[in-house]
Amino acid sequence: MIGISFGRAGMFGYQTPYTAGKVSGMSLRDRYYFGHAGIYSDRPVHVYKDALYTTGGGENGQELHLNYDESSTEDNPVIKAWGIDSYGNDYEELIYVNKVNPRNATVAEMKALEAHLKKQGDSVLTARISRLGGGNFIGEALSGFDVHEKIDFIQLLHEVADKAMEPDAAAGTRLDADRFLYLWMSKEKELMEAVANI
Repeated sequence: MIGISFGRAGMFGYQTPYTAGKVSGMSLRDRYYFGHAGIYSDRPVHVYKDALYTTGGGENGQELHLNYDESSTEDNPVIKAWGIDSYGNDYEELIYVNKVNPRNATVAEMKALEAHLKKQGDSVLTARISRLGGGNFIGEALSGFDVHEKIDFIQLLHEVADKAMEPDAAAGTRLDADRFLYLWMSKEKELMEAVANI
């Protein structure tokens, strides 16, 4: 049984006549918020208390759980992601954190990157500042996007911050976007320098 909730919803897998077919042409920001306005899934929710990150149920029934893989090292962190996608299918994948590009990443990849950086004590991402989404902005993207869909998270973070009504939270969200982008550009620079020295 699917329950209706005003103000929250998912659009993948459990679409209403109102939401079906209206995704194309929408901005990332609109898709992010549009996914929070419809139907709740009745799937049972799985929670893993020892996981690096765990979330599920609610809007479209998707689940995302993260934990370090046994192959993970300090220099090459690897995170195992598993759960249920927007079509109700189980999935499991390995995410190589150093290869996550925030301009072209899935929700699972970005959440793995964020969770790893927070676990490492990143000074920006662990700072006690106001953020949109209460600090779980990336996790809440599961409501508007399939867990496997590649999106530009830098664009999404800035689009949502630009239209936000809370200036402090918007500033915190922009700071997170800048941090993700800075880290990725630093990795790209290191890679280019390593290739040039071969």
